[in-house]
Amino acid sequence: MEKVKNKEELLDVSFNAMLLGKSIFAFVEFLSGLLLIFIPLDLIKSTIRHLAASIAFAPLSSMITNAGERLTSDATLFAVIYLLLHGALKLVTLALLWRKILWSYPLSIVLLVGFITYQMFEFFNHGAISMLVLCVVDLVMIALTLLEYRKLKAQLSKGQSYSSLKNIKIN
Repeated sequence: MEKVKNKEELLDVSFNAMLLGKSIFAFVEFLSGLLLIFIPLDLIKSTIRHLAASIAFAPLSSMITNAGERLTSDATLFAVIYLLLHGALKLVTLALLWRKILWSYPLSIVLLVGFITYQMFEFFNHGAISMLVLCVVDLVMIALTLLEYRKLKAQLSKGQSYSSLKNIKIN
């Protein structure tokens, strides 16, 4: 594996790694939403009970059991809608970023700020630590997106054509 030669190359590698990770996660999220449409609620609940029973750590097992018992058809419908919309928005935005379409960078930042706002709301209402982790990942993505956007704008102002920017390859 070759070493990164400069800060600009490090930015490119970091940005593309984050894009890849978020793209995979968004695809799994969207696919999960689709699968939830076809999986009966009783099957989900029995799977959760079976999972909880197989966990030796009692507090975690109890937490999973309680979550399964609170699961309703309304909660499942919300999960389906949330996963499909959230996943689709991220997939479209990430596809635009992969193509280096300049206006998609500010759009992506605005969407990420919206996701962070929702995640913080969920954290403060339900105490879900996972929401804080997602916020940190999204904040890193915002920073990388902003840096990449500034770099592309600087390259355009130096006279590079927009089509040449889209063809830049990362080793």
